[in-house]
Amino acid sequence: MTFEVNIFTSIIVLIVGLYDLACAWNRRRQPNNKKGVKAYAILGTIFTIAGIILLISCLRG
Repeated sequence: MTFEVNIFTSIIVLIVGLYDLACAWNRRRQPNNKKGVKAYAILGTIFTIAGIILLISCLRG
């Protein structure tokens, strides 16, 4: 099963993943915001990996 992805969609998914990782990185030192760090890190990792895979599949053709 194949599907086509627009290159802008893959770039947006990659940017969202990197933004989530940056939020997790910045929140880890705040004492009152410890709950969301793992969630942002996990979602950031998933979105970053998915964005890289989508970008590679989009550029491969």
